[in-house]
Amino acid sequence: MPIVIAQPMKRVHVIYNFGEYVRKSLFLVPIKEIVSRYEHRCVKNTIGRCYISRIFNEKLRLVSRPRCFRVLDIINSTMGENQGFFLDLTELANELSIPDGYILEILALAFIMETGDEEVSIFPFETRIDATEEILPQVEQELKALGEISNVFEATNFLKNIGLGEIANEMSDGHVRFEQGDYDGSIKAYRKVIEGFRNFLREKTVEEGTQTYKRLIDQSMNRTENIVTFLSKTYSLLSNFGEHYGTHAFDEEGIFARKLVESISEYLAKKLK
Repeated sequence: MPIVIAQPMKRVHVIYNFGEYVRKSLFLVPIKEIVSRYEHRCVKNTIGRCYISRIFNEKLRLVSRPRCFRVLDIINSTMGENQGFFLDLTELANELSIPDGYILEILALAFIMETGDEEVSIFPFETRIDATEEILPQVEQELKALGEISNVFEATNFLKNIGLGEIANEMSDGHVRFEQGDYDGSIKAYRKVIEGFRNFLREKTVEEGTQTYKRLIDQSMNRTENIVTFLSKTYSLLSNFGEHYGTHAFDEEGIFARKLVESISEYLAKKLK
């Protein structure tokens, strides 16, 4: 898992950002632990892909669970009292009306380089925490859940790299909606994931006058055919969970759909590598 940041968000008057005169007030969270190892990545126009998990007030009381993915600008304030590197949370702070000084729990997943074509994972092979001493026990209790979010990110990142960006986006949306308790919304997104995999795998081509699948699982026509059939049946089942009049998705259906999609995605990711 990457790194969990749990630091107070402060309103900072930034005069220069990476040497460029900006003179504006921003809501920022410091990223000292990231910069200590990745200063070469923290350059102008690089942004961070993050998951905003929880918000605590000044008394360390949990007040909100945004549970959303965001891309955040990396700020380098080079003049004034608050110098250093930060993540810019201004848009989210304004959207959710987060007070100055509240603590945000952020899972920092990857750097997105200036071109937007490359994403570099942050601390990909270990678990790191950059938290104040007072909030650390609460962060440690959430590590398992945050680890699951990290696994989702790794899977979606692989899908994007093989040209399945739309499936990756639907998977991320499904997991966010699931975490927010929107089971109908999550199942709708998961259904699109299954549909995307089915359409991707059932594409055919003609070789030596015979139709065959463009992408074979384990070089087996029969196995690929069975998987495509399984995906079609799974899509039909998920369509029944809240899609039609008189049906509704409860938590049991939401959990079942999530586990199905996670297992299918993990299996296909290994086979398509």
